[in-house]
Amino acid sequence: QPMSDYIPPAALPEHVLQRPDVQEALAQRDFGKLFYLTRKWAGISYSKIAASCGIKPERVGRLARGDGAVTTYDKILQICDGMRIPGHFLGLLPRPWEKQPDQVGDPAP
Repeated sequence: QPMSDYIPPAALPEHVLQRPDVQEALAQRDFGKLFYLTRKWAGISYSKIAASCGIKPERVGRLARGDGAVTTYDKILQICDGMRIPGHFLGLLPRPWEKQPDQVGDPAP
């Protein structure tokens, strides 16, 4: 199935993405805080976050407690895609799954 139709288990609901504390964590690329807030506000478990982002569940838990950081570009992209965080929240280009209806040449739906 096309990537655009797949919704990963840890996809952030819009109301969580719009929260100032979540946006602040994203702006700082503080993924541990993001994971913590995701569980708090969206009720998404660390094991679902781990599965969606290709991270071991124990590591997600450690990051959420403020132990360690995610710094590699590849892993940031995996989290971005696994949690369906639009690229601009992390200073990235739009991700392939983001809906971009205004692209030139796209046939109308």
